[in-house]
Amino acid sequence: MKAVPRFGRYVSVALLAAGGDWLVFALLTSIAGVAPLIGLMTARVAGGLLSFLSNRYWTWGANRRIALSQQGRRFLLLYAFSYVLSVALFRLLTAVLLLPPYPSKLATDLGCFVINFLVMNFYVFHARVGLARLFVRLGRAPSGAAETLPTHPWRPGEER
Repeated sequence: MKAVPRFGRYVSVALLAAGGDWLVFALLTSIAGVAPLIGLMTARVAGGLLSFLSNRYWTWGANRRIALSQQGRRFLLLYAFSYVLSVALFRLLTAVLLLPPYPSKLATDLGCFVINFLVMNFYVFHARVGLARLFVRLGRAPSGAAETLPTHPWRPGEER
């Protein structure tokens, strides 16, 4: 069963990325005096980059059937959603509920942890086709999409 070792690798990468994220957050907020929300936003970018690269090459073994650019786009979609969710949750916890920044960051990180794994496993690093190609295959493409999208994925060495 691949899921258990993969989840173990994901947890390891998550801890590594979280460590980098927390280090940047602590340096910015405690030493540089940056506002906690700005520190969180900056730290998220650093942790996100580390997470993508580590998960792509180690956790999911860089599925060679999917181009780096496609996985990158998929990760950016997840990252944008996770980023907005984490900033909104952190803002709610610190500005509305008036909780301290460090426990709020911990709650925010834990809130994004499981959803990120599921989306990475079933979408970002999965060999499924993109939504536009899926719509073409189902015959529900927006007007003009069927003419512009190939029905099979492009492979290196083939002409587009």
